[in-house]
Amino acid sequence: MKLKSTDFKKTYFILFCAVFCFFTGCSSLSSLKNETFSELDESSYIPEKIEWKKINALSEYFLFENKNVPLRYHLVKIDLSSQSLKISAYPLKKNELGKGASAASFAKKSGSFVSINTSPFKGRFFSKRKIVGIHKIREQILSEENGRYSALGFKTEKDGSLKAFVANQNELNSIEDFNYVFGGFFEILKDDEEIEFSYSSRNSRTAAGISSDGKTLFLLVVEGERKNLSRGLSYGECAKILKSAGSADALEFDGGSSSSLFIDGKNVLLYRNFRKCAAFFGFCTSGK
Repeated sequence: MKLKSTDFKKTYFILFCAVFCFFTGCSSLSSLKNETFSELDESSYIPEKIEWKKINALSEYFLFENKNVPLRYHLVKIDLSSQSLKISAYPLKKNELGKGASAASFAKKSGSFVSINTSPFKGRFFSKRKIVGIHKIREQILSEENGRYSALGFKTEKDGSLKAFVANQNELNSIEDFNYVFGGFFEILKDDEEIEFSYSSRNSRTAAGISSDGKTLFLLVVEGERKNLSRGLSYGECAKILKSAGSADALEFDGGSSSSLFIDGKNVLLYRNFRKCAAFFGFCTSGK
C-alpha cells in the first residue's frame, strides 16, 4: 500500500516530537555523568582581569570567550546590600509544583533583570517535574531537603538587605529565618578552598558563588550544548572561575541542557533552551 504524503508528514512529526521530548523532558540528574578529559591551562579560561559591564545599579555582567578552546561562559555580579532588591522565584506555591516552566517564560512573567535555573529534578517526557532537594519560599517548604546536596539560601537583614549562604541542605533548612532556599548539587568552593571530586566531566553549567561576607552574589553559566562553539567546564574549573571573581563559597545548580541565563528578559546563550525545568530564581527591583 502506498503511503500518501500526508502520512509521511504525520510520521515525521511524531518522530520529531519523540526526539524533542527525549532531549527536553528527561530527568536532569543525568548531568552527573562522567567523562574523562585533559586538564585545561588556567590561563585559557580565567581572564587576567574581569571587565564588568553594568546591567543596572545593582548588577554587572561579564562575557568570556576563547575560540581556541573553544569556550564561552557568563558571569553576573549582584550587590545584595540594596533594600530595593527583590527575589523572584518559581515555583512560589504548592499548586505550581511539578508543572515546570521554560527559562523564557519565567524571565518574562517574573520581570527579573537576571534569572537562572536552580534545582535538579526528576521527570521524563510529559510527566511532572519533581524537584530533587530543598525549595523554600518564605515560610513554605515546597520541597524537602536532600542531605547529599547543597543549597543557596537568602535571609533578610534588619536593614532590609539580603545576605546569602551556601551550605548543605540540612543546615539551611534548619534555620527558620531563611526567606528563600534553592537546592542544587554539590558545593564546589568552601571558605576559599576548592573542593576536589573523584570524577571529571565537562558540560554546560549553572553555578553560584558568594563573597565571604555574603553580601555579593556571583552567578556563572557555562555554555556546552554546542561543543564546536563551547565545550563546557568541570566543577573544578567552575570553582576556579568563581574564586577568581571574588567568591569564598560556591555550589553547582542543575547543569547540562537545563542551564539558562536571561538578562533583562533576553537569552544571552548562543542557543535557545526549550527544556522545562522544575525551579528558577531571579532578581528584580522594588515596583516590579
